Amino acid sequence: MRLFFVLAIAVLLLPSCMRYQDIKFVGIDNVKMGKIGMNETTMEMNLIFNNPNKLGALLNNAGGKAWIQDIYIGDFLLNEDVKIPARSDFSVPVRLKVNMKDLLANSLSLITRDSVNIKLDGNARLSKGGVIKNFPLRYSGKKASNDLLSQFKF
Repeated sequence: MRLFFVLAIAVLLLPSCMRYQDIKFVGIDNVKMGKIGMNETTMEMNLIFNNPNKLGALLNNAGGKAWIQDIYIGDFLLNEDVKIPARSDFSVPVRLKVNMKDLLANSLSLITRDSVNIKLDGNARLSKGGVIKNFPLRYSGKKASNDLLSQFKF
């Protein structure tokens, strides 16, 4: 009975000790063109995030959709599991499958702008010691066009 009481208290108190704040999107880095095709092109890039938590974790699943200037450009997927360090920035390598028809149709207006709106909407899964947490990956903000274009490597 005493063991049950101790376990019940531990189960009730443990979640409050493990409050995990959502990670925050910081930026994009190291954009590379992969397979180029008229219907679909593959790009690889690093999404930079910040972990505000005291604990690190393992990011083992992530994916979602991406838009530039409200133009849907494609879906992104996590390339590999990523170890997330505690209280620091980290890089997540993703593969983005780009719908080239929509992107090319609007490319001139994207290049001539000083900045572009970027929107990411997806989900990710973190794990730490057998505990799994799903959380939304959402970002909407402006990035300088020159900064984005300077990240491209062919």
